[in-house]
Amino acid sequence: MRMIFAGAPDAGATTGTTATSTSGAGALMQMLIMLLIFFAMMYFLVILPQRRREKEFKQMVESLKRGDTIITTGGIVGKIIDIKKDTIKVKSANSTELEIHKAYIAKVIKEKEEVKEEENDNSKENSKE
Repeated sequence: MRMIFAGAPDAGATTGTTATSTSGAGALMQMLIMLLIFFAMMYFLVILPQRRREKEFKQMVESLKRGDTIITTGGIVGKIIDIKKDTIKVKSANSTELEIHKAYIAKVIKEKEEVKEEENDNSKENSKE
């Protein structure tokens, strides 16, 4: 049995030393360009939107005031009765008061939104009758 071995193309050429060095530099540049494109995509698709969400959350927490209705990440709905440095005191039922860290506020429901929702509910009930 006879085995045939074919070497890499241009393996026997002795004058190809400059060609391999330029192709190596070209491959390095191509890899660097691909890495730059990858990092740019990560910045615009992941990092930038995360910064926007953090900024919006910070503005929401800073604009809290007594009387606002909030929803926590745990699903508790309540009205703010006291605001401290890192926590807020929320009244969630007739006599239940909870102290919640500001980081766990998911949404602030403004009074105007509540009025609109009540109007929509009332108009739906009136249309059913």
